[in-house]
Amino acid sequence: MRSLLLAGILALLWGCSGSPDKNEASSSQSSEPQTVAVGDVNLRLPSGVPAEYALLDIGLVIFDPGIPKDPASLSKLGIFPEIRKAEARYLPYLLRRVLVDTQAWGAVRVLPKPDATAELQLTGKILVSDGSRLSVHIRANDASGRVWLDRAYTDVARTQDYPVALGGDPYIDLYRKISNDLLDFREKLSQDELARIRDVSLLQYAASLSPDAFAGFVTPDEEGNLVVRRLPAEDDPMLGRVQRIKNQEYLFIDNADEQYQELYDRMTPTYNLWRQNGRELAIYKEEYEERVANKEREGRRGTFAAMQQTYNAYSRSKEHDQDLDELAQGFNNEVAPTVMEVEGKVFRLNGSLESQYNEWRAILRSIFALETGLPPVE
Repeated sequence: MRSLLLAGILALLWGCSGSPDKNEASSSQSSEPQTVAVGDVNLRLPSGVPAEYALLDIGLVIFDPGIPKDPASLSKLGIFPEIRKAEARYLPYLLRRVLVDTQAWGAVRVLPKPDATAELQLTGKILVSDGSRLSVHIRANDASGRVWLDRAYTDVARTQDYPVALGGDPYIDLYRKISNDLLDFREKLSQDELARIRDVSLLQYAASLSPDAFAGFVTPDEEGNLVVRRLPAEDDPMLGRVQRIKNQEYLFIDNADEQYQELYDRMTPTYNLWRQNGRELAIYKEEYEERVANKEREGRRGTFAAMQQTYNAYSRSKEHDQDLDELAQGFNNEVAPTVMEVEGKVFRLNGSLESQYNEWRAILRSIFALETGLPPVE
């Protein structure tokens, strides 16, 4: 009687447990243009020291967490909103570290919002994330609008990936694959093409500060990609001001990066343990369902001890869900005020990282308008 009661409890728990099954995972990815299954990947480095023109700056936008609008589907898909929101910030930070390790790029920054003027911008959406599988859709395009990547990457964790080694990640191969694909694409571009990307980026940023002063410098071609029609003089003082404002804007991102490092270090141990238990629970679930199927075909099979083990695994997983959910709320909300200085004035920025970024950009645009006598851009 006790074993039958426990089996009933387990059946109820599985009905609302976390991990999506393979059919659900595949259907969630079916709308994506292409899916790359990632295996063992070695991080590829450039063959030599990259030339200055090839060191494009990368803006890594915080990922779309991929949370469905229907709250009723969250339990079925195993999505914990606060955890998924934290992952949307955590995963780009991991990708940034891999890209920096290649020494193949310029500055690599995690951005709180898209920046169409970035030399190379990466956006992502989390499709599946549990202890067994990670799938993200990545799109990369340069400042001209040329698309470098537009595909989903999927990696499956293995037994040897857990427990996670210090400084490691179960899905490190996925980040390496993205990095390798970006490097492959860049190496197919000519020096002139790479130089034009940087020119378009700067002129587009200039136009965002003063549309009238920089009108006509960059226009779309027949395919819709942006091309440089003319360049300002190298000693143009207006362009010098634009570059200075741009550097000040990214200085905020560089300062905020220190906060993300601290939050990342705090979240990593619990997050890795949560993923490990998620994978174990998925394995126990598969074994349990197999025992139930065998029992129906061959009669009574499976011991109380086995079911007890599965139930204990589920209970332990729920404890980690709660611990990580609390930690994720801090990761999502705990952003300290940022103190910035420009033109001898000190500004204290408060609120979320995105609101601080918006406030800082507004301050810099006001300064640019005062310096140039041009109307400020909203």
